[in-house]
Amino acid sequence: METDYTSVPYIATNIIAIVTVITAMVWPNAGRVFLSGVFIGASAFNAFTALENPSLYLVFGDLTVSNFYRGVILGPFSKHIQFYIFTIAFFQLLIGAFLLYKDRLLKIAMIGGMVFLLAIAPLGVGAAFPSSLILASALVILLQKNIDYTIYEGPHRMPIPLKTNARLMKPGIFYSSH
Repeated sequence: METDYTSVPYIATNIIAIVTVITAMVWPNAGRVFLSGVFIGASAFNAFTALENPSLYLVFGDLTVSNFYRGVILGPFSKHIQFYIFTIAFFQLLIGAFLLYKDRLLKIAMIGGMVFLLAIAPLGVGAAFPSSLILASALVILLQKNIDYTIYEGPHRMPIPLKTNARLMKPGIFYSSH
């Protein structure tokens, strides 16, 4: 894991976070789809890494700027890494999925995402700081938008007609009367 503020992954992550904020301002739907992908992707990455190389997460104890976080990571967390990471991955998955919904679930996902992103900020370069703060600001922007549709409905959704088109229901066009 590269832990340098000048590394390509660190710089790329922060550039992507800035682009995400701009996208959230201009195209809220695209912004939330991207953020959903970020959370779902992070969930998958964390779950896989917890299975294959759980001790990798102990590096965050050395990278954090918080003595409290360092104590937790090198203390209780170090004894139950997979439990903690699977719990985090589960909530990342829920946030990512609920960002695609509307109303209460969408708002819960946005607030949960903000809390999570603010909570990982003290991990410093290990969490590509300040990308988590930048992404949290994208969620703040989205929270202020009036998004009243799921990702499946889209912003310009058309109501589903209740009447069928009689011309299309004639035998021989799409189905046989037999």
